Amino acid sequence: MHSRYAELLNEVNKEHNEVKDESLNDNVLIIDGLNQFIRVFGAVPALNDDGEHCGGVTGFLLSTAATIRRLKPTRVVIVFDGKGGSNRRKSMYKGYKEGRTGLTKINRLAGYEDLEDQSESMRKQFARLIEYLQILPISLTYIDYVEADDIMAYLANHYFKKNVTIISSDKDFLQLVNHRIKVWAPTKKKMYDEELVMKDYGVKPQNLVFYRMIEGDKSDNIEGVRGVGPKTILNKMTFLNDEVLELDTFISKIKTECDDKLSQKLIENVTTLEMNYNLMQLKDPEISSSIKSKVREIMDEQEATLDIPEFKKMFMYDKLYTAFSNVDSWLRNSFSLLDGFLKNHSNAS
Repeated sequence: MHSRYAELLNEVNKEHNEVKDESLNDNVLIIDGLNQFIRVFGAVPALNDDGEHCGGVTGFLLSTAATIRRLKPTRVVIVFDGKGGSNRRKSMYKGYKEGRTGLTKINRLAGYEDLEDQSESMRKQFARLIEYLQILPISLTYIDYVEADDIMAYLANHYFKKNVTIISSDKDFLQLVNHRIKVWAPTKKKMYDEELVMKDYGVKPQNLVFYRMIEGDKSDNIEGVRGVGPKTILNKMTFLNDEVLELDTFISKIKTECDDKLSQKLIENVTTLEMNYNLMQLKDPEISSSIKSKVREIMDEQEATLDIPEFKKMFMYDKLYTAFSNVDSWLRNSFSLLDGFLKNHSNAS
């Protein structure tokens, strides 16, 4: 397991050393913070020099830095779920995300005694990660009782006007893909544009929400329409490729363009479909004007700066020497261009 971690570090360091282009691309990187943290926390059980778990911290930092070096964005925003999750979705459907623990089953060799021990390590590492991110040229955003999905969708669709890349393994974000917005799915190692969404799912990105609301989402405990699977959707609902639909148009089409059996099945479940649509749609996130105003305020006022001395001080205290063989070089090669752009942009404004 530790040899695999060493291999990953070598791959990251090799990629970092190969970066020679000193220019930035005019795009924004929006990262689904909790999604990435849980993924890297369970991926490799890294230990610091004292034998303490640190994989959630080092995995997140290394992954984020590698993405920044590859995409060279002019701004990076990491969005986390606020305390309490989504009040709106829970009020709509009490079972929303019921049964989730946030924990990832990992190899026994990782050294956790039980799930409680793992949970405590996750909490400690998450809190420490936030402290590291606060001294990097990255904007952090979360609002209590609002889900990260809604804030990310609002930022991508309405706040930022330039090109956006969303980083998440959550398929719900694929409905946002258009000429300006792409989604990097880290578990699949795919950069989704409109063409790739069509290739992998067989429907227009903007209509993927209709595919998903019929299919359901086990990870969020959202039940779909039983007996109507992907093959049926693709073979018998070809209108999902013809034009971008709204919910009322979609319901009209299942009444007029589906065969009698399928049409009856879907109409019998129309209440479920409407609820699922409201739970899943991100095109126009249902957040209040006051929350939108708060998000804009956070984005407009947040000063993201690179504090190398403080990062090194924390790094030495946490004894993360195995993860960062040359922390000075790693910090400068990963964040200096972004930091310089943000400072120049701030001075110009």
